[in-house]
Amino acid sequence: MVHRVISLKYRPQNFDELTGQNHVVVSLRGAINSGHIGHAFLFAGPRGVGKTTTARILAKSLNCIEGPTIHPCQVCPSCREITLSRSIDVVEIDGASNRGIDEIRNLREGVQYSPLHGKYKIYIIDEVHMLTEPAFNALLKTLEEPPPKVIFIFATTNPIKIPATILSRCQRFAFKRLSLKEIAARLRTITEKEEIKITNNALHYLAIRADGSIRDGESILEQLTSFIEEEITETDVFKLVGFLGSNFYLNLLDKITTNDLAQIIQVINKAIEDGADPIEIYRGLTNYLRSTFLVKTGISDEFIELNSDEVVILKKLPLSRDKIIDLLDISLKFEETIRRSINARVALELLLSQIILNLSKDTKKQDNLDNHRSQNETNFKEKLHHALQISSPKLAGIIQKSRVDNDGNNLIITVENEFSKNQLLNNQGILESVLKKVMHLDCRLNIQLNQEPKKEDEFINTIKTMFDGEEVR
Repeated sequence: MVHRVISLKYRPQNFDELTGQNHVVVSLRGAINSGHIGHAFLFAGPRGVGKTTTARILAKSLNCIEGPTIHPCQVCPSCREITLSRSIDVVEIDGASNRGIDEIRNLREGVQYSPLHGKYKIYIIDEVHMLTEPAFNALLKTLEEPPPKVIFIFATTNPIKIPATILSRCQRFAFKRLSLKEIAARLRTITEKEEIKITNNALHYLAIRADGSIRDGESILEQLTSFIEEEITETDVFKLVGFLGSNFYLNLLDKITTNDLAQIIQVINKAIEDGADPIEIYRGLTNYLRSTFLVKTGISDEFIELNSDEVVILKKLPLSRDKIIDLLDISLKFEETIRRSINARVALELLLSQIILNLSKDTKKQDNLDNHRSQNETNFKEKLHHALQISSPKLAGIIQKSRVDNDGNNLIITVENEFSKNQLLNNQGILESVLKKVMHLDCRLNIQLNQEPKKEDEFINTIKTMFDGEEVR
């Protein structure tokens, strides 16, 4: 028996089997049931999310012997021919390799002929954005006024490259990236049908590596089953795709927060020596920085695609949301450098050096700011002390032993005892006069009493507790 790869063997054959594109399915089913079927459709979205598969299912639904129907029978000649890619009435064209004007001229000639078996002549053009400008121009007139039984279905991963004149004549459907849960559920169904043993963690990381594409996930699963006879584990996934687990990135982020560049470089070089791809490390680091940003922003956990333990760790990272934005900005600016570098390892080390440099500058800046603020407070206290010595030596002595904080609008004097507080309150006018005339400040005085117990009270309480276990109130 000829082996069929998983992605073809389990390719959806009806709308019910499609994964994660319910919004598209609902619209297409509505159009089929109502009979309001357009003559041109554009399926746009990332790779491997079901665009061409949906185009085939739509073609089946329209050309089924019982159709148009939302439940193609799968057994009539038309359905079977479309399944086997042998239908004369459903023509699939690769826009990447048939992108010239000559191919489109042949298409224009073909649309003049009526369908042989089905109700419609259907043209599915994959990667339509690859067509040349002359080819698009040649297609435009046919697309504007097609024969009554002709339908065009375009699929593309880059709709921005399609001329507006073409876009305006199509019903556009946006296909979304599949979520981690959707991919994992689909792969779990396949492994159960194929009797493939795989751990939940392996399935989780396989779904992460699929990066929103069910086809990528199926291809990796196919590779794993080809050389692993026992149960597939997360280690097997890591070895095959050069993928690193969450522990690696959480450890890396922890070392980043401590500004330990030497340890960071050792960690990434050890991972590279063990087979990890520098570009994969870059992608993972960027994704975890994004996850940290989402966590710090308060986004719901379902959009973060991490387990609860990982979310808790990211919440505790001593990085502000604004700082994470800075680090993400630095990382994204390095993307092209890392991808195009002939030595991606050096480019990755440079990126991490820039991240640490950015954090170090902020730490040094904050230290300087704190030192400057502390120095200013000390200088202000000394100036106030000397100014008061002339008018009131007693107040000058109290100020010398107190803590004085000044932010330019509010003066806070923290004293140690009730006597000092009363003296400052009773002579508040003298303080205000000195501030205004001598120090040229117009501040609001806020005198606070330090609530720490007196030393004699502490001593009495200690003795009392030793004898009867009660403190003096």
